[in-house]
Amino acid sequence: MSADVEHEPDMVQQLRETLHDMRQPVAITMALAAAALTEPGLPAAARARLDQIVEQAEWLADMIHGCLVAHDQEEPDEIDEPGQDLADIVQIVGEVIAAECLTWPGEVTVTAPPGPVWCMLRPVLLRRAVSNMLDNATRAAGPAGTVTVEIQQRKDSVMLAVEDNGPGFGNIPSHAGLGLSGVARNVVKHGGRMECSSGVRGGARVSLWLP
Repeated sequence: MSADVEHEPDMVQQLRETLHDMRQPVAITMALAAAALTEPGLPAAARARLDQIVEQAEWLADMIHGCLVAHDQEEPDEIDEPGQDLADIVQIVGEVIAAECLTWPGEVTVTAPPGPVWCMLRPVLLRRAVSNMLDNATRAAGPAGTVTVEIQQRKDSVMLAVEDNGPGFGNIPSHAGLGLSGVARNVVKHGGRMECSSGVRGGARVSLWLP
């Protein structure tokens, strides 16, 4: 235990330096994709993929920036105070689903109000939460499965639920991500809550209530 404590500052510094160095290749990726989008006669399918590359690179850049800024703050929690930013949950869910479906062949259905639905959570944090929820659901459902996403505007909150028709909690392979524990921590920190239950199709249902 003492050895881990002694080396922790070095590990944090190494991680910060790695994040710092990642900014340039991410910026180059965005620049290359943006340049390719200006090519005349670009097929529509190629343009759509390049737009998605830009979106994913921008998301990665936001996460890197957030980590570096939080580390430099004397009081890191100030950067993530509730109400500091707003996110359109309908737009972000749509973008995350489009990216997920590039590598997952199953079926996703979405029920959402027309137009934007705003919640008091920074867009980069909301995107991370939705990505983790959708990743868990698609792995549980399998390549031939179904995932449903539901967005409801409540009186004083927004409800986001992701449900799959997989084998249920505890019956899918684990992976290296932080998963739902990270989602719950960020949501609670910003005044929301998360609930996990069994879905109507026998799989898992994860619901977020966001201010």
